[in-house]
Formats: sequence, structure tokens, C-alpha cells
Amino acid sequence: MPEVIHPDGEASIFYTSDGAATVTLPIRLRRRSGQRKLQPAVVGNPGATPDLTAMQQALVRGLRWREMLDSGEVASMKEIAAREKTDNSYIARMINMTLLAPQIIEAILDDTLPDVRLTRLAVSPPSLWPDQLKHVGL
Repeated sequence: MPEVIHPDGEASIFYTSDGAATVTLPIRLRRRSGQRKLQPAVVGNPGATPDLTAMQQALVRGLRWREMLDSGEVASMKEIAAREKTDNSYIARMINMTLLAPQIIEAILDDTLPDVRLTRLAVSPPSLWPDQLKHVGL
């Protein structure tokens, strides 16, 4: 479960007699892809799409590319790699993300996956879903 700090209170500005200002902002500390990142406690527009984690981006790419293959829009991963100007193996690793257990995919989308590196999921994941769950510690 990601570490999260939810401080109470609103943003405030304190002005000193010499004209300097101290701004206090509530923050949220979250662990994303093994790194701690500061985020504003209140994120801009309520309707705005939040930034995706590396895992979420990989999953989205894999789903898009798998759909291209399944629909016949492209004939092979090599053709996708040529379109995207990237390596065939990268395309294969991202498509591997679509073969993960539903619980893992849900955890990626909810950003509740334990500290697991993208390469651990994308490079030769176990074939069986129970084995995948053990592999990531779920």
C-alpha cells in the first residue's frame, strides 16, 4: 500500500515585516514506482486526468498495441515497433502487461501495487495467474 500523508488545513501565506512571504501548502507524499514524490493535496481541476504512473502508462500502451494486433490494424509487433520508432522487445514487454492477472491489473490502475519494478512484470511474467500473484506479493 502506498505511503500517503494527508495534512489538515488550507494553504496559507504569512507575510513578515520586511516583505518576505512564507507559503504553507498541504502536500501528499506518495510512493510511485519505488520513488517518493510530492504532490499537491488538492489537484487542480476535479475533472482533469491525473498523471499516470510508469506502470499505468505501460499497461495502457500494451492494451492499445494488443488491440491493434487483435483488430488486424497491424500484422505484427515489428510493424508496431516501426510505427512507434522503438524496439520490438519493448513492444513485446508492454503487451505482456495485458496478460497479467486481473488483481494485478486492478492494483496497477488503483496505484496500490506493492513496490514492484516494471521489468519484473513485463519481462517473462509467469503464465499462471496464481503464480503471478505470488511473484508480485499479492
